[in-house]
Amino acid sequence: MKYNKQLFFTLLLSAGFMMPSLQAQVINFEETWQEFLKNEKTSSVSKLPEPAKDQTNDYLKYMLMTGNSSFCAGDFKTAEERLANVKRLGEPAYKGIPSFKEKYDDLTTKMQAAYKVDEAWGRFLPSRSVSDKELKMLELGRKVCDKGTLAKVFYMDCFNQYCKGDVAKSKEVFEGRVLQLTEKTSFSPTNVKGLPAEIKLMKEVYAGIAKLDVAWGQFMSTDKSPGFPTDIPQIDCYTIPQMKVYILRAALDVCKNGPEMLEKIRELQKTNTHPIPDDVRGKIEWLEKEVGSSKDDLAIVNKAWAEFVPKDKIDNTDKLVYDFPCNKDAQIKAYIMDGMSNLCTKGASRLEDITKLRAEAKPALDETTIAKIKLLETKIKKMESDLAALEKAWGEFTPTDSLTTGTKFGYEYPCNKEAEIRAYLITGLTYFCEKGKVMLDNINKNKAGLELSPEVTARIEKLAAKQAQNDTELAALNKAWAEYTPKDTLLNPLEGYQLVDFYCDKIAQVKSWVIKGSMNPCPKGQDYLNLINNYQKTYKLTFDAALTCEITALRIKVWDCRYWEIVAQARKETHEEREKFGPASAQIMQADLNTGKTVCPTSVKYEPLGYIGIRYVITISLCQTVDVAQMGDPNYYKKIADWVNNQVLVKYCNTANWRCKEDFFIYIEGHTDGNSFSGASYQRSLEIPQGTPFTHYTAKDTTQKVTDRPITTALKNNMELGIARAWSVKQQLDFMKVPIKVGAYEHPPKEKGAEFRKIDTELTITNLLLDFYEKRLKELLIASGIGERPKAC
Repeated sequence: MKYNKQLFFTLLLSAGFMMPSLQAQVINFEETWQEFLKNEKTSSVSKLPEPAKDQTNDYLKYMLMTGNSSFCAGDFKTAEERLANVKRLGEPAYKGIPSFKEKYDDLTTKMQAAYKVDEAWGRFLPSRSVSDKELKMLELGRKVCDKGTLAKVFYMDCFNQYCKGDVAKSKEVFEGRVLQLTEKTSFSPTNVKGLPAEIKLMKEVYAGIAKLDVAWGQFMSTDKSPGFPTDIPQIDCYTIPQMKVYILRAALDVCKNGPEMLEKIRELQKTNTHPIPDDVRGKIEWLEKEVGSSKDDLAIVNKAWAEFVPKDKIDNTDKLVYDFPCNKDAQIKAYIMDGMSNLCTKGASRLEDITKLRAEAKPALDETTIAKIKLLETKIKKMESDLAALEKAWGEFTPTDSLTTGTKFGYEYPCNKEAEIRAYLITGLTYFCEKGKVMLDNINKNKAGLELSPEVTARIEKLAAKQAQNDTELAALNKAWAEYTPKDTLLNPLEGYQLVDFYCDKIAQVKSWVIKGSMNPCPKGQDYLNLINNYQKTYKLTFDAALTCEITALRIKVWDCRYWEIVAQARKETHEEREKFGPASAQIMQADLNTGKTVCPTSVKYEPLGYIGIRYVITISLCQTVDVAQMGDPNYYKKIADWVNNQVLVKYCNTANWRCKEDFFIYIEGHTDGNSFSGASYQRSLEIPQGTPFTHYTAKDTTQKVTDRPITTALKNNMELGIARAWSVKQQLDFMKVPIKVGAYEHPPKEKGAEFRKIDTELTITNLLLDFYEKRLKELLIASGIGERPKAC
């Protein structure tokens, strides 16, 4: 059991025993004490009764002797308690006892050493590792009386000697120290965690090595392995014995066991830190020669076979090995690959080699290997028939440089490279869009060093020219596309980009239609969209996100074209409605305002405003002298309000929300002619507050101002007269509850007379026909069938 070496438990002991006479006790303690000083392992201590605490010297001696005995017996807890009692009384108490301090310090030091050994043991068990340096630091642990501590130190020492490769020294320590403690004394190894398993391990190791030495000696003297079925536990720090085991097993049957054992040896070599003895190294080299290099060669064949199986050829057979005493199937695979890859020069001879080897060795072959042998046979037999089929196709192809009959032919002519190029030409020119570039690439890869016939050379040039033209056209399109995509437009006219009507590349074809449609979307955009839709459906095309987005942008442009056509129609119909209603309503209002008690003649003028608005300008001519504060008849202005509400707004507004009234406002402008106005006073106050905003028009400029004083019964100048004229009308129209602004218009001196003395009242109904327009627009949109505007990417 391991205890904290820093903590000594305090134990309060009661002393209630009946003691012999004081004289006898002193003699007993003194004899035992002297014996203890000479031999710390004395057993007489156990017979001593415990003195009382007030018998300080004997009590301290008893604690030290029994603490030492407990430590030697492995009872660290009791030993700690005894030393704690000594420590509690302190050095002044035992200072006068001869040799006490030396014995006390010695016991304390050895207990600390025992704890360090226990800590090292705790680290050793999971790691199976202890260094010379660490063992040197545990040297004091070899001198303690506790057998458990000694067993740990000596076992770690024997293990360390084994890890250094000194098996004899390791065994000497194990048998002379560890086994002596655990088997020749009363000490039980079960008292130390992990020790029984470690002892069992090392016994098996030494027993196995003893057998191994005999077998290895026989192998080295006869060069014939007796095998080695015994399993020796592997200790990773020293694996030379394990290497010998694997060599013996491999040599027993090299073909059967060699590769596996050599692989295990190589795994051990990766972590081995010991010099490999010459006899072991020599046998490893021998084994590598027998199967190791063969295994490397086998790996080359297997790797080549993995490449060969899907395409029935490999690019290089120079590294292949063709002698596998233990792997005839690999040898046949090498023959197959060599024959297939060098069909013209080695195909027939390798087929003969395969047939002979199968007859002699009768190797078990898998289905794939058998299939490849049959394929090699087939290829050799079919070379002539394949060439005949190609010659027939070439004869039909040459008149028009196109094959229409569908004659079948292949592309592999190992013994006739010009035949391969003819096959590529037939396909490349007949199916130019689909395979022209691939076939031309194949031709360029294979024609180097060949002397080709003139007819083949001419057709290669024709195919190359077609491909060059195709590349040029595609490059021009890609350049246009790169310019077009950032802003969905081209910098120059479309004609300058040399876009052609047809592209082999179907995606390029779609891109060209997108550009052409987008550059003239209103008259032609839908036609190009129809082409794109049909093309995509016919060829089941899948567009990437960028192209999809550009097609969507074209759809939006086409939709916008249709939409704005509809908007223009809706505006046209709205304007026609406004022109039918506006002038007529102005005439009706003018007639109505000039009947009854009219202050002065009134004119009503209609003006169109934007797409959906109307402005009515009601001009009252000041034809007689009128008190500005009493301008007009309230019924006169009520007519204006009733007419606006009942004849104008109700006709076109949605009465549920009166949207058209939201931007309805009135502007009233009082005009004064060019005559100088020096001022006037009135009986009734005009009630124009100071700070009232107004617009001031003169011959020079137009400014926004506010009144600098309250205007009540007196007017000082033409500007205040104009304001007063507009204000008097505003007071009459305030009941309409719409925004009203006023202005004063001072005509220049040259503009004099009644025609310049007037009041203009502008009724601005900005959104009068909004509901009419939106309703008609909606009807036209539904009828058009264009649906919702596509969402932009």
